[in-house]
Amino acid sequence: MNSGHKSGYAALIGRPNAGKSTLLNKILDTKLVAVTPRPQTTRHRIFGIYDRPDVQIVFQDTPGLLEPDDAMHEFMMREAGRALADADIAVWLIDGIKGVTKRERIIAAKVLNELPIPLFVLFNKMDAVALDLRAQLDKGLEGIDLPSIAQLFYISALDGGGVDDLLEKIIDSLSEGPKYYPSDQLSDRTQRFFVEEIIREQAFLQLKQEIPYSLAVQIESMKERPDGLHAIEAVLHVERETQKRIIIGKKGEMIKTISTNSRMEIVKLLDSKVFLKLWVKVSDQWRKNKSRLRDFGFMEK
Repeated sequence: MNSGHKSGYAALIGRPNAGKSTLLNKILDTKLVAVTPRPQTTRHRIFGIYDRPDVQIVFQDTPGLLEPDDAMHEFMMREAGRALADADIAVWLIDGIKGVTKRERIIAAKVLNELPIPLFVLFNKMDAVALDLRAQLDKGLEGIDLPSIAQLFYISALDGGGVDDLLEKIIDSLSEGPKYYPSDQLSDRTQRFFVEEIIREQAFLQLKQEIPYSLAVQIESMKERPDGLHAIEAVLHVERETQKRIIIGKKGEMIKTISTNSRMEIVKLLDSKVFLKLWVKVSDQWRKNKSRLRDFGFMEK
């Protein structure tokens, strides 16, 4: 270990759509994780590795904290809990537009109560909030029992406002430690995982009904040909036949759009030509079926 080198794990937590994934992408200066206007886009705990000669921080993007009502939500809450258990620092994002709501008070009481690690409280989306409303946002935290070591920040993960200062404060709070991953590694996840996430993100962006929450993407085959082209076949699983028809669309237009947009993003990820073929399959109530959740990578086998 180089003398003076710092390292640690930082858990990004908060309600759905608070901006955790957007913040991680901004810190890493790359689009690592899916971001859509819809809550609950993130389903897994995803490591994003920030590295420079003097420090390495493993940021853990987590699913939005919510009350679980099916096996899928239970898995997402366990992912968030695992992130906090492994973390040296907790970074709690609050949507600055919505302010401190009942959901934030529940998170504080059930998740952050007696937290033994430094806590950074972030009011996010400040690019859309008037400066004179900051005091009102602060007032919303009154009566919430936060650790005395908590620090408060105002940021915009979207345009980067306040993010550099936040990052330096996080680094200041870290102890000396080794690199956990090679300097050129950006995440603990495989290319196959991120291809699935790209396809799911593009489906989220195109589908306007509740279908995205009933959608899972599974890579059936991903092979690199001798000429460098990546041939990928993937299945989009939904829970009802009506959802399948919507995803396919009139004369196959919707699935064609999802495929075209996904392929363009996958080309950027793999830096190669891509052939992508998508199918849609009905997997009845897969979100409540632990066996299917294991098949889709949401639970250990």
